[in-house]
Amino acid sequence: TGYVPGGFDMFHQGHLNILRAARERCDRLVVGVTSDEALIRMKGRAPVIPLKERCDLVSSLRFVDAVVVDLDQDKRLAWRLQPFDVLFKGDDWKDTPKGAALEAEMAEVGARVVYLPYTPSTSSTKLRRFIAPEDFSDEAPAQDAEKAEGEAQ
Repeated sequence: TGYVPGGFDMFHQGHLNILRAARERCDRLVVGVTSDEALIRMKGRAPVIPLKERCDLVSSLRFVDAVVVDLDQDKRLAWRLQPFDVLFKGDDWKDTPKGAALEAEMAEVGARVVYLPYTPSTSSTKLRRFIAPEDFSDEAPAQDAEKAEGEAQ
């Protein structure tokens, strides 16, 4: 069983790419859609698309076997609620402190992390920056905000 956590806000090509790539590497694909509250904790702002709608969008994909609500940045909690063998993450996390922490947490529960190509051309952060630039007036440069996008993908 494979697991892909993410916010999946303003569903876009990058989301589709990682979900397709994950499905090619497992027999069963479970997608953890991050709750509104968890996204607010992680990013400091609410998603544009409410949780139920994000779940409906992701569950409509024929190659997604199940959708669950992801409640926390600690993926051991997700594993306890819905055990999986492999967690798929964008390769923007590879060789980073967050990636190393994720790998250690997954090793604790007997799961592994597989990094898949991140799609740099499109992200929810880029879309939101375009739609509501005022949300970013007090943030670091765009590059830092785009890296943060990976946290909820």
